Amino acid sequence: MARAKQRDGVFQRKDRSGWWASYIGRDGIRRKEKLVAHTRPQAMAELHLIKARVQKERQLGIKPDDGISTKELMAKYLRYQRTHVRASTYSRLEGMLESVIDRLPRTAKDIKRATITEYIAQRAEEVAPGTIRKEVAVIQHALNLAVTEWELLSENRAAGVKLPKLPEGRTRYLTPTELKAALEAAPQWMRAPIALAAFTGMRRGELLSLRWLDVDLPGRRVYLRETKNGRMRVLALNDLAAQVIASLPQGAPADPVLPDVDGQKLSVYTKRLFASLGIQNASFHTCRHTHASWLAMEGVQLRTIGEALGHLTPRMTVRYAHLSPEYMGERGEQIRPCF
Repeated sequence: MARAKQRDGVFQRKDRSGWWASYIGRDGIRRKEKLVAHTRPQAMAELHLIKARVQKERQLGIKPDDGISTKELMAKYLRYQRTHVRASTYSRLEGMLESVIDRLPRTAKDIKRATITEYIAQRAEEVAPGTIRKEVAVIQHALNLAVTEWELLSENRAAGVKLPKLPEGRTRYLTPTELKAALEAAPQWMRAPIALAAFTGMRRGELLSLRWLDVDLPGRRVYLRETKNGRMRVLALNDLAAQVIASLPQGAPADPVLPDVDGQKLSVYTKRLFASLGIQNASFHTCRHTHASWLAMEGVQLRTIGEALGHLTPRMTVRYAHLSPEYMGERGEQIRPCF
């Protein structure tokens, strides 16, 4: 077994599971690499692909990968993203990378498909599939930039990893009775954000970035400039949404409509509020689903719902197709007294 590590071939280690390859890299140095393989024939096929790649790189004169560490690469990625994403997205990205970096190899060139496959398996015991997919997307984006923009790596060797499947889209929404109970029990600072999310379908970030200059109450519309997909959206206000906004103290044009509301705190406290009322499996984002669900129950076409929510594809709106118009009844009359 020891001799196999000193010549081209595949082998198994006593201290770790799986198959490994031993080969000479394009820089002339012998390398050991874990493979995505379960049998010896699969491992040999992987080694054949690796050696073919190395031979092609030698013929093309591709220079060896830079020795940049994973930590340095992610720091460079953060600096790059600062001017490419919204402040709220950047803040979440910082927090995500803090946990991601410690789970990856020390040097960026050692991040391979087997690395990410193992990463996915470990994270699957801790977080939801959606979280894993977001984390892997960030890793892949950083590696792709290292190849195409910064010329630190010759290729993204982690490309092509199979991602965990997402569960069916959540359609948990609040009934008018549940929303009324939540608004009556919520502290004052939480009532307007919850109500506006339910009455307009705005995302948390869109609500908190809304300024008074973006509000046209006489025209019953708001202009959403900081959206998830980066496109400005004009959103019509129904009677309930207009009533909530009219009840707020108006500031200067550049002032936020919902000042001094921390997004993370809002999400945490909203979930606690719902749980305390016995409203299970509900979060602040449930308010957005509530708006879309109520529109579907009123017979509004899915295309119109998708436009209101800022969906880029019809697939994102299909989850509301099964809801019927007969459900709603007197929702406006139940909720209106809360404001």
